[in-house]
Amino acid sequence: MISAASQIRPGTFESLFTEAQRPTAAPRQAFGFDARDAFEPLLAKHKPKPSTGGTTPGGSTGGTGSTGGTTPSAHPEWDGLKDTDLIKAIHDFAAKHTSITYSQARQVIFGQLDNHGGKVRDVYTGRVITTKGPPPSSDMNIEHTWPKSHGVKGTPAESDLHHLFPTDSKANATRGNYPFGIVTNQKWAQGGSKFGTDKDGNTVFEPPDEHKGNVARALFYVASTYGMHIPPAEEAVLKQWNHLDPVDDAERARNDAIEQIQHNRNAFVDDSTLADRIADF
Repeated sequence: MISAASQIRPGTFESLFTEAQRPTAAPRQAFGFDARDAFEPLLAKHKPKPSTGGTTPGGSTGGTGSTGGTTPSAHPEWDGLKDTDLIKAIHDFAAKHTSITYSQARQVIFGQLDNHGGKVRDVYTGRVITTKGPPPSSDMNIEHTWPKSHGVKGTPAESDLHHLFPTDSKANATRGNYPFGIVTNQKWAQGGSKFGTDKDGNTVFEPPDEHKGNVARALFYVASTYGMHIPPAEEAVLKQWNHLDPVDDAERARNDAIEQIQHNRNAFVDDSTLADRIADF
């Protein structure tokens, strides 16, 4: 466990780790936070439209995409695995990682990970604040994409950066612990997010289009890493969003950056087609 007294120095995460906790192998990608341009797409209002054919640029998503073309698998050792066997493989890949405290997670997100030139953008409404570190929680907070009340209380799940994002506090409170879904009867809306009921009358929260895939892949990660279950109705929507909003360069860069902190990756960002090989999360 990392000491809660650790402080994050500007431009580095070294103070989060003792010598014994630092990875002995060379990191997959040397990622320096001076290279903030890698995250600039996060500030864009919309992500690039998915390709309609050919090979996925960069070949980063792996597998065979729904829009056509084939790219090399990011995890060829899992070829042929599906359902519970694939979930176990993903769990073993991600579960053993360096844990940070929730307080440290707030410092990382607002001070480094999602801070671009002193500005942090809320993923639900698009509101941007200027800050060097965690702002008052009444202004902008951290969204647990998988709610704490649904099983991610305590370290490491509560502070796992792969499902934490900066959000406007009012939007965060509006979402609460409601499931994600497609809103048909709208009660609240801001910046592309909606809150209300779905076609079956269930109360749901719908994020903006450019964050839908990120939400889906974050929840797939939590379900696989921590042995959680996604309700069938929500899972069906998330799988749609996984295709609607494909992985972009900003999401890959964030995955790379989190690897430098937690020493694990979200495999569903590496290869979003993995979700299609799991019938029931």
